[in-house]
Amino acid sequence: MQDLAKMTSTIAQATVAFERIQAILDTEIIVSEKPDAAEPQRFNGDIVFDNVSFAYVPGAPVLDGLSFAIKPGEQIGICGPTGCGKSTVISLIARFYDPTAGRVLIDGNEITGFSLDGLRSQLGFVLQDTALFYGSVLENIAYGRPDATREEIMEAAIMANAHEFISRMPYGYDTLVGERGITLSGGQRQRIGIARAVVRNSPILLLDEPTASLDPEAEKVVMEALAKLMEGRTVITIAHRLGTICNSDKIIVLRNGRVFEEGTHDDLMALQGIYARSYNVQSEARHENHKITL
Repeated sequence: MQDLAKMTSTIAQATVAFERIQAILDTEIIVSEKPDAAEPQRFNGDIVFDNVSFAYVPGAPVLDGLSFAIKPGEQIGICGPTGCGKSTVISLIARFYDPTAGRVLIDGNEITGFSLDGLRSQLGFVLQDTALFYGSVLENIAYGRPDATREEIMEAAIMANAHEFISRMPYGYDTLVGERGITLSGGQRQRIGIARAVVRNSPILLLDEPTASLDPEAEKVVMEALAKLMEGRTVITIAHRLGTICNSDKIIVLRNGRVFEEGTHDDLMALQGIYARSYNVQSEARHENHKITL
């Protein structure tokens, strides 16, 4: 009787899983590739948002006529209140969605004219929580570029400040990590994610809250690794922790889907607007936390 109940439960779970998979497979593709889509040459990294608007739900715009330009090799920070459209900017560059109005251009060309694989192959991502799968450390880093050699992967790990802790693992680069990297700390997972981006060697790097879930000690190590990764690339960093973007070439403050403030850290502090107030509040909070830990 117990065996029958267990079998019935298993079948029910399998049926639900199948239905969910089928629903995903039946989902309409959000963006489409043009029949004559071109394979882009290696990007220089010039990015332009030209009067871009976007809404996930009709009548509720997230971006509303957003315009800004990024020069090749510039490091840009984007900040603003929750829901202002920060992460949407990254989603539009990668063409996970297309604007409802306006254009996104890379090197003077509308990105809708590129093949999806050609576009995305030149974008590197480091997100708030690096997604790892069950497999070796080596395989997880190579996910950024499956044809990478073992030597290239090790070099990427060294640049990402990950080689030392990987070498201490039971089987080094061949050590298996659990599903979603549960056997690793948050800082270790992020450094593997950075190594993945290094080995990918993309000219454009998109960072979405890469240190938001880390403690101060882990954040420092990860930021050192990110500094190496960002050299010579066009970088867009989305951040709530303003200390992670204060050294950017330019900081863009979004509000209600538009550019509300724009300039260097010093420019925005002198302006004494939203950015300056937020930065001062966060600085005071960090100072108080530091006193408590001491």
